[in-house]
Amino acid sequence: MPRPSLTAVVRQATDADVAEIARICSTVYRDTYRELLPEGYIERSVVAFYDERRVAREIAPAPSQWFGYQVVEEHGRVLGAAGGGMISARAGELSLVYLEAAARGRGLGTLLLDRVVTQIREAGGREVWVSVFLGDSPGIAFYRARGFQPVSTVQASLSRVDDHIVSLRMRRMLD
Repeated sequence: MPRPSLTAVVRQATDADVAEIARICSTVYRDTYRELLPEGYIERSVVAFYDERRVAREIAPAPSQWFGYQVVEEHGRVLGAAGGGMISARAGELSLVYLEAAARGRGLGTLLLDRVVTQIREAGGREVWVSVFLGDSPGIAFYRARGFQPVSTVQASLSRVDDHIVSLRMRRMLD
């Protein structure tokens, strides 16, 4: 795995980061899944999850559930975002890790992942879950390389119309 940049900083996002988080997540989601998912599903997902108003509502932690957004920045510029929280007393969920295309391959995604895993561990979590669309080979490989193992498949969350969209549920046990 690549070594993270020594100038990169991972921190809790603030209200000033909302527009950048929404832009990065929307752009990366569209680019990543353009060849994998139907356009309508992609746009419904972007509106549902990465609209600036929703990001603004979720920027800060919610007691014992959502840890708020985390960002990685370098030289004062936000390059990526992550988020997650607890889904039970002993299990956490990594909801997202997105990086600008030019920032990939430098260990920044791992820094974001590690930040959320640390938050889950500190909240008493003993395992971390993540969902990855079937067919997202780079995403599945990223998580496998970081200790996640496939467990099951589930219908994707917004797939009422596109019921053929399936996510792989992966789990990493924590020490």
